[in-house]
Amino acid sequence: MIDHMMMLSSYDPKMIALLRTELGFGENAVIKQESTLSDNYPLQFDLIIVDGTRTFIVEIKRVVRLAELSHVGLLKLLLNVDNVSTDNTEFVIVGKRITKEAVEAAEKTGMRLIRLPSEMNVAEASHEKPGAVSVKLTSPKSWRVISYLLKMNETSIRKLAFESRVSYGWTHATVRALTDKGIASHTGGYVKISDINKLLNGVAWERPFERLFAYEIRIAADSPVALAQEICLVCEEQRILCAFTSFTAGEIYTGYSARHDSVYLYLEKKDIAALAGMFDVRTDGGIAVRIYAPDRDIFSDRSKVSSVNGVWLVSPTQALLDCAGLGYAGRDLTQKLVEIYGGL
Repeated sequence: MIDHMMMLSSYDPKMIALLRTELGFGENAVIKQESTLSDNYPLQFDLIIVDGTRTFIVEIKRVVRLAELSHVGLLKLLLNVDNVSTDNTEFVIVGKRITKEAVEAAEKTGMRLIRLPSEMNVAEASHEKPGAVSVKLTSPKSWRVISYLLKMNETSIRKLAFESRVSYGWTHATVRALTDKGIASHTGGYVKISDINKLLNGVAWERPFERLFAYEIRIAADSPVALAQEICLVCEEQRILCAFTSFTAGEIYTGYSARHDSVYLYLEKKDIAALAGMFDVRTDGGIAVRIYAPDRDIFSDRSKVSSVNGVWLVSPTQALLDCAGLGYAGRDLTQKLVEIYGGL
């Protein structure tokens, strides 16, 4: 009867002992519960066991049917597409009952099935485990995928991964997040952004640009561009990395005028005092220099636009992310940036 069965969770010592006997991993193996193989493959599994050079991807189900093989099978497919060797990786599904169809499919796909002894049973989880790690659209890798999709207009996931230099697994997860949110469509093997307003609204909600605000100083200057040029010159002399973004970068990239009383600058927090000390800072009047602390690497791909000599700007990709993060305050400028983005 059920009452006399051992109810095992994925991390129960008895379950681990059974797996150690069946799979032959050592006492010093690293066992991670509800984990992912790597950032490149954002799929979550009950157990990932690393024993030296060997890795075991383990899913535990009460009943193993054909459908239960799909989650593990997707990872296996993604690894093969990315030409990642699986010679030392074993894909394992554990279950109390295993259907004939699952056995036949496992033999064809190279997965290993382990049947639990009759006195053991798998405890029902209090909630369903998510099949994949939640993908943030504004994370560096996901936004890279999205920005290339905007440039390419319509393409396959494989080509999108190649062009953006992001793994197929992460690209696939990003596209799935976009389609789940109704931002992109994926039909006939091709994906494209279908609702740009939903994308911009999602970015503004997920990564509000003003959340990165660190400090403001005011400096007398003839114009925002002239001040930006002077700041860049001072930063180069002092060996300080800087890059203008938000309204400043958006206006320079698009030629669309939005703000005349401020400039928007990325600067590491440790460099703020040094920059402020190089200018006659005012308490009021002048042009506001709004300084933001970067939440990712924004300096390695900054650029200088030929039409504005001497001003370091964030990349068009970063400018689009930051302008979208302004929400409705920057929506007109963001729309202009989207319109010309493919040519930048």
